[in-house]
Amino acid sequence: MHSCDVSQSSRPFEIVKEWTYLLFEEFFDQGDLEKQQNLPITMLCDRATTNVASSQPGFIGFVPLPLFISLSNVLPELSEVVTQMKNNKENWKSYVETEENKKIYVAKK
Repeated sequence: MHSCDVSQSSRPFEIVKEWTYLLFEEFFDQGDLEKQQNLPITMLCDRATTNVASSQPGFIGFVPLPLFISLSNVLPELSEVVTQMKNNKENWKSYVETEENKKIYVAKK
């Protein structure tokens, strides 16, 4: 199984936040180009309307967490990864996104 593409949410939360915001900056750059060309803006690519933090619990619960739960049935040592993903999902639920904390990660780019 190819799971490394969605494994980012298994890292410590501070790293997850940084990489998530960097990824979304790429999404937002795409949305900016779509807007400039009068194209419909792809879901999650509109920097004016997308709340990164609120999108993450659903993503983690729908894509990487079920995958890694299944993988941990075959590779029990991945149970730590599953636990970290569950923790990160909960951390995102309580994380308050502001313009200031979004800029912290984008500025590092």
